[in-house]
Amino acid sequence: MEQKKKTELWDVYDKDRVKTGKIHRRGEKLPDGQYHLVVHVCIFNSQNQMLIQQRQPFKEGWNNMWDLTVGGSAVAGDSSSQAAEREVYEELGLKIDLSGVRPDFSVTFPGGFDDYYLIRKDVELSELVLQETEVQRAKWAGKEEVLKMQEEGTFIPYWFLDRLFDMEQWYKQYRDEDAAVHFAYADERHLTSWMSLVEVVRWNFPGLETEEKLAAYRETVEKSMKQGTAVCALFGNMVVGILLFSVKHNMLCCMAVHPDFRRRHIASRMVEMMLAKMDRERPVTVETFREEDERGAAPRAFYKKLGFEEGELCLFEESYPEQRFYLRKW
Repeated sequence: MEQKKKTELWDVYDKDRVKTGKIHRRGEKLPDGQYHLVVHVCIFNSQNQMLIQQRQPFKEGWNNMWDLTVGGSAVAGDSSSQAAEREVYEELGLKIDLSGVRPDFSVTFPGGFDDYYLIRKDVELSELVLQETEVQRAKWAGKEEVLKMQEEGTFIPYWFLDRLFDMEQWYKQYRDEDAAVHFAYADERHLTSWMSLVEVVRWNFPGLETEEKLAAYRETVEKSMKQGTAVCALFGNMVVGILLFSVKHNMLCCMAVHPDFRRRHIASRMVEMMLAKMDRERPVTVETFREEDERGAAPRAFYKKLGFEEGELCLFEESYPEQRFYLRKW
């Protein structure tokens, strides 16, 4: 196997990760401006433990150190996913299918590009067939144990090691559109991000045109947060939807959704949370744009879809023409 490694051939890439058509022999120095591809696979079980391996004491590079599940260089002709499948089979005897799967993330290093695949798979240690020339042991280990090993100097010092255990949750939170947004009654922790969203949408709303009015609005938001009458939609820690309401007046006072997060039913979910605190014996009111106002089509259609009925015409701050809507049953 060691002889095989020494005669291993790699595809050569340029700095933009484009194959140059050149072939490089492992063990020889790569010329400046030429790079090769490395892959790593991290297998996690249902308990969020990672399958880790200890390298042989005679293996070149990071001798005797504990490592991620598997890793190695792509050979000439390999795609990234093919190289990852091959390394898992060669080092652990496991067959995995990564066809059509992209790396979860990639990093660069002086000699090339390193792709990382994060796999969720329960595996019995007794099923493993270790490659004796490279791997002496394998075991499951949780985040705390792995970080302790790194601190003790027995685990290869990947700078992102702690993050690997949280990647699945990160992907759900920031990349899965169905799971990413969650909802809460807002408090002071959300104020800065709330006001950041207001800066994005303020020009669509009367009453937020000046810095003085914006400051007054901020005070209103702070008061509403303390009273539990502010609802927000959150993408991670980023506020992407806002709703202020008044229990005293049974009124929806202000609502907006970030332009990049519309058409995800965020407004409907926020209204549901508001209605949970409203008096069912009285109609809920909201004032929005009049029919002839070019900004009114979307909000008017939304309120009508929820069951709001058109009411009398009115003025916002005694100057901007609006119309009152009523929700009598919900």
